[in-house]
Amino acid sequence: MKEAADALVASGEYASFSDLARTAIRQAILERKYKTMLEEAKREEAMGLSTVIKNKEELDAYLDRIAK
Repeated sequence: MKEAADALVASGEYASFSDLARTAIRQAILERKYKTMLEEAKREEAMGLSTVIKNKEELDAYLDRIAK
């Protein structure tokens, strides 16, 4: 794994190993957040609590609510 990381830095895709690590951590946090949101949406659907979202504002409000 270190060799792959070194290759990404050497190719210029990342400025440094720290840059690569920060990016990977941010991505892992986002993936976990989206996974949690998906699980909540599936639970709501199974319970008959699905929400019809009509516009971006409703989507933002819904995502804020389930992300907490």
